[in-house]
Amino acid sequence: MTEAKTQVMEVTGNQGIRLLAIDLGASSGRVMLGSYRDGKVTVEEIHRFPNGPVEVNGHLHWDVQRLLEEIKQGIAAAAAKYGPLRSLSVDTWGVDYGLLDEQGGLLDAPHHYRDQRAVDFASVLEAALPPAEQFKLTGNQSSPINTVYQLFADLMAKPELRTTARQLLLMPDLFNYMLSGVAVAEQTIWSTSGLLNPQSTAPAAEVLRRLGLPVTLVPRLVPAGTVLGELRPALQEELGSGPLQIIAGASHDTASAVASIPYGGFDSNCTDASCVGPGSADPSNADLSSPDPSSAGPDRPAGLSPTLPSAAFISCGTWSLVGLETAEPVLSDGARARGFTNESGFGGTNRLLKNITGLWLLQETQRCWAEAGEPLSHQEAAELAGQLDRPSACIAELDPNDPLFSTPGDMPLRIESYCIRTGQPVPQTRAEIIRSILESLARSYADTIRELEALTGRPVRRIHMVGGGIQNKLLCQLTADATGKEVIAGPVEASAIGNILVQLAALGAVDPAEVRRVAARSCSTLRYQPSLTHQNG
Repeated sequence: MTEAKTQVMEVTGNQGIRLLAIDLGASSGRVMLGSYRDGKVTVEEIHRFPNGPVEVNGHLHWDVQRLLEEIKQGIAAAAAKYGPLRSLSVDTWGVDYGLLDEQGGLLDAPHHYRDQRAVDFASVLEAALPPAEQFKLTGNQSSPINTVYQLFADLMAKPELRTTARQLLLMPDLFNYMLSGVAVAEQTIWSTSGLLNPQSTAPAAEVLRRLGLPVTLVPRLVPAGTVLGELRPALQEELGSGPLQIIAGASHDTASAVASIPYGGFDSNCTDASCVGPGSADPSNADLSSPDPSSAGPDRPAGLSPTLPSAAFISCGTWSLVGLETAEPVLSDGARARGFTNESGFGGTNRLLKNITGLWLLQETQRCWAEAGEPLSHQEAAELAGQLDRPSACIAELDPNDPLFSTPGDMPLRIESYCIRTGQPVPQTRAEIIRSILESLARSYADTIRELEALTGRPVRRIHMVGGGIQNKLLCQLTADATGKEVIAGPVEASAIGNILVQLAALGAVDPAEVRRVAARSCSTLRYQPSLTHQNG
C-alpha cells in the first residue's frame, strides 16, 4: 500500500472514499458524487444544470460565471449531505479556452466552439501551416473549431491580446484554476488543441513559430491524475466542504469516458435481455490483444492495461467519438485523409478517433419541435422511430458531418434542404426524420470502424458504446446491425465514472493498472447482437 493510499484510508475509514466529478457537457452539466468501497465505484447525481452558448454582439460565448456558481451549488449540496469530501476534478468538452491577464483575471467570456469568428482567418492560418503539416506536427485533424484556429483568429482580430494575455487555460483547466488557484495545462484536454506535439508532452514549437503564437501562453503541462492542491480557503468556508483536493484528472470528457470502458470484464454484469437482435453472442469476453511492448517504457508511463484492446469505442452524446486505443499516435497520410485525429488518454495511451456530429442533430430537431409547441422527449423520440414501418418509410441517408448541420438552427428544415440537394425523397413525418438521423449515425459509425481496421490492421471484434446516448436503445441496435458486430453498451455515466477512477488513481487508492477492472466491477452493461437480416447480408 502506497503512502498516498494509506493516507486516504485513514481519512475515510470504513465509509469508503467520497469525491466529486464535475462533468460539463456542451448541453448540460452535472456534479456527481462518487463513492469507492469494496473495490467498486458508485455515482450519485447531486446537481444537474443546463449549459449552452450565450450570444453577445453576434458571437457565441460560454457563461463561465454562471457555470461556476452551479458547480459551487453542487459542492455545497454534497458537503451538506455527506460531510467532508476527499477530492474533486473537472472534465469538459475540448478546444475552448479562456485567457488570463497579468493579475490572473479572465479577460473575456470564453467563446463557444460553434462561434464562426475563426472561419474568417482559417485560410490565412492554413497558408502558413497547411492541414497536412498540422497533422504531422500535432496529430490533430485541422478544423476551425480547434484551439489553434481560435487563438490565431483572436490574436489577428485583437493584436492587443499579445500584451494583455498571460496564460491560456482550456475549459477544465480554467475551472480547476478558479477552484484551486493553480494554473496548469492537463495533457488530455490539451491534446485536442492543435498546439502540442503528437505525444501531447510538449508544445508544438514549429506550429507556434509558424503562426506567431506566444509559447508563454501555454501553462506547465501535467499528466492526467495530477493533484493540484486544496480548494481555495475562501471557497471552503463559503461551501462548507472542508479542504478537498483539486485534481487535474483526465480533463477531456472523452478521455474520462474511455477510462471507464470495462474492456474484457463485462460478462459478470452484462444483461442479455437487451439483445433485441436474434444473433448469438460470442462466448469470449477477451477484448484485449497480445501485449504491446511499445505501450510502456521510461518515456511512456504504463497505461491502463499492458495490452491494446481489440474492441473499438463509441463515446455517444452531443458529439460521437469513434475510435481505437493505440500505443502511439497514428500519423499516416491515410489517417489524415480519412479525418482521424489523435488524442491523449489516461496513463499515456493514444486515442485514434474521428469526431462525428452525434445526437446534436436529434437534439436540435427536438428543440425546434418544442419551440413549435410539439415537444418530444428522448424516450418518446426513440419509441416513435422504433415503431416505424421501415419497408414503407421514407428514410434519408444523411452525412452527420455536413457543414449544413454544424450550427444551431432549424434542423428539420436543414434535413429537408440536404435531401433536396442530394436528390433524396424528403422524410415527411417526425418518425421518419428521427429514424433518418439514427440510421445515418449508425451507418457513419460502421464506416468509421471499417476505416480504423484498415488503418491499424487490427480487426475489431466488438464495440463498446458509452455515454448518455446509449440510453437510446434503438441507436445501439442500429449500430450493431450496421457494423455486424456485438455492441456492449455501458456505462451511461461514463465521463463521471472515468473522472472518479482517475481521481482514485491520483490519490493512490487504486493502482492505475486496476482501473479497468474496477470499472468492470462497478457498472452494468447491455449487449446488442446484429440482426440475422444483417448477418445474412
